Amino acid sequence: MMTTGNREDYLINILRLTERKPIAKTTELASFMDVTAASVSEMLNILSKEGMVRYQKYKGVSLTDEGMAYAKHIRRKHHIMEHFLINILDADKDTAHEEACRIEHVLSDKSAKKMCQITGYSERCDECRDDCIDIGTITLTSMEPMTSGTISHLRSVDSSHLRKLISLGLIPGKTIRKDNDLAAGTLMVHVDGFDIAVGEDITDSVFVDPE
Repeated sequence: MMTTGNREDYLINILRLTERKPIAKTTELASFMDVTAASVSEMLNILSKEGMVRYQKYKGVSLTDEGMAYAKHIRRKHHIMEHFLINILDADKDTAHEEACRIEHVLSDKSAKKMCQITGYSERCDECRDDCIDIGTITLTSMEPMTSGTISHLRSVDSSHLRKLISLGLIPGKTIRKDNDLAAGTLMVHVDGFDIAVGEDITDSVFVDPE
């Protein structure tokens, strides 16, 4: 089992270098990671013994099925974290990438799922859609009046719109009740102890797991 960020960095970078070709050369990996060839050889021997890579000296390295699954899992956390930093915390892309590289190693699966549901990243990511979105969810617009459910996830390609949803308390995991319509295109919802009047631009972006 991988226990250090250093090991995970190697797996992710091997994944990046071998996505379009079967094997990455040791010198290529060393240059890509800005480390010495000796350091690469040492780590590849360790990863090989752990069953994460197939490594042949002077020929190169590739990921085993186990190593591939683990590398993709960490990369997915990186993408979720990066997306969260950019769209919710308004970080620039370079800062988000650098911080995601550090946080991906300690981010729990539970927290990654929550971030994914908040940002709607799962709607655009085949790797995590099945993990982050509950089957059977419907939009708040589609709910019957005077029924309740749990907010499953948000969906919007507009960062400012996502931040507005969050500011209203429309956060995945919260219980929400849809009350009667106030007027055409506007309805009242009850969430986290508050009654909120919202329009279709909001209700179409909130997905609920009905009770």
